[in-house]
Amino acid sequence: MNRGEFCKYFKTMGPVVLPVIHVLDLGQAKHNLATVARCGAPGVFLINHDFEISLFLPIIEACRRAYPDLWLGVNFLGVSGAKAFPILSELAEKGIAVDAYWADDARIDERQKEQAEADSIAAIRESCRWEGMYFGGTAFKKQRTVEPSKYHEAASLATGYMDVVTTSGIATGKSAEIEKIRIFREGVKNHALAIASGITPENVGDYMDVADAFLVATGINYPGDFYNLDPHRLRRLLERTRHYAARRRIDQEDAPARRENADWYLKHMAPNIKDPKMAWLDPSSAYVNASAFHAMLDDLCEPYINVRVDVVAGIDAAGYVLGAAIAERLGTGFLTVRKAGKLPVPADQVSFVNYTERTQHMELRKPAFRKGARVLLVDQWVETGGTMGAAIELVEGQGGEVAGIATICIEDTPAGKALRERYLCATSVAPGSDLQSQCNRKFLDYFKNFDWDVILP
Repeated sequence: MNRGEFCKYFKTMGPVVLPVIHVLDLGQAKHNLATVARCGAPGVFLINHDFEISLFLPIIEACRRAYPDLWLGVNFLGVSGAKAFPILSELAEKGIAVDAYWADDARIDERQKEQAEADSIAAIRESCRWEGMYFGGTAFKKQRTVEPSKYHEAASLATGYMDVVTTSGIATGKSAEIEKIRIFREGVKNHALAIASGITPENVGDYMDVADAFLVATGINYPGDFYNLDPHRLRRLLERTRHYAARRRIDQEDAPARRENADWYLKHMAPNIKDPKMAWLDPSSAYVNASAFHAMLDDLCEPYINVRVDVVAGIDAAGYVLGAAIAERLGTGFLTVRKAGKLPVPADQVSFVNYTERTQHMELRKPAFRKGARVLLVDQWVETGGTMGAAIELVEGQGGEVAGIATICIEDTPAGKALRERYLCATSVAPGSDLQSQCNRKFLDYFKNFDWDVILP
C-alpha cells in the first residue's frame, strides 16, 4: 500500500495515530476503547498481554460488538501471520470484522535472497482470503537483531509482503533512532511506514515527515500504568498530528495570506460604546461565535504544536478564556496569573503600570511549577506590555522559561516590539498588516458600520 492510498483510507493528509491497548480483561479493554472513541482517534490495536489467544478471542468479539464502527486491529503477541490469518478469517465468517493484523515479526530475513517464511505467510493470507490490512514488524524491538547496515535492504524487502512496513525502537517505550527511520523511509520508498514504540506527544514532531502511522501505548498511558490510556496525552498527540496534516494542506507561501485574512473572525469584536475609560473594544464578543472562536484558537495554537509547552498560564482575567481553551488544545495543564490579594496560598507578587497608567500588583502561587518548566503566557490583548511583563517576571522568578506568548494582538508599542523580538509570539492580528495599523490607532474600520447581530451565536 503506498502512502497516498494509506492516507486516503484514513481520510487524512498526515500520520495516523493508532492507540495500542495491552488487554487484561474485557472491562479494561472497553474502558480504554471508550477513551479512544471520546478522543477521536481513527482506530485502535488490541494486544493479548501474556494470556492465551483462546481467551483473547471472546474479548475481541465483545469489543467489536460494543464498537461496530471503530477501526479495530489486533496483535496476537508473538504470533506470525501464518497462525493469525486463519483465525482472523474464522472471525470474519462469524461476522466479527477485524480491520488489521499487526505481527511483531513478519519473518523478513535481509541476510537471505529467498524469503521462504514470508512467502509462506503470504500464501496463507491469500488462501484465507482475509481482507484486512497487514502491519508487519521488520527490524522490530526484541526480535532478531538487524544490523544497521542492513536496514535499507530489510525495509525494501518488506514492501513486497505487507501493507504497512512496521518498525520500532529497541524495546517497548523506547523511541527509534531518527536515522533508522530515515533509512527505512528510503528503503520502503513510497510504501506506507509505521513506527510502534517510543512515540510521545513531545517527540512525535521528529518523525512526522517520515512515518505514516504511529502505534502508541506507553507514550500516551498514565505515568507508571502500562494498561490504561491517558486521554489528555492522547488528545495532545492527536492534536499535533492533525495540525501537521492541516499545514500540509496549505502551501507555505499561502500561510501569510491566511493569517492576513484573520479579520473575518476578528470582525466579531465589538467597539466600546459606553465609557472612554474602558477598553476600546470587546474581543470576547468573538468568542460567542463558535466558528470565529475556534478559528482564532487554530491560529493561536499553531506555532506551539511542535514546541514543548509544559503549562499554559492565563493572565487575570480576560486571559483565562483563551488560556484555558489553548491549554485544552495543547493537552497541558492551566495556571492562573492573578491580580494581587486573590490567592489563599503562598504567592510571589510584582508591581507594574497597566495600560490605564495605574500601578497594579500581580501574583503567582508559589511554587507554581517545577524549575525549568516551559510556560506559554496567554492574555486577551497586549497594549503597553505592563501586564505581560509582570507575568514574565513572575514566571522567570520561579525558574520557569517562557515558551511563548499568545494573544489576539500585540500593539506596536516599544514594549510590544521588545516582546516580539525576545519571545515566540502568536497573534491573530498579523504584525505589519493593515489590521495591525488599525489596532495601533485603536479604531477598526468596520466599527463605522458595526453589525451587532454578527456576534450572535
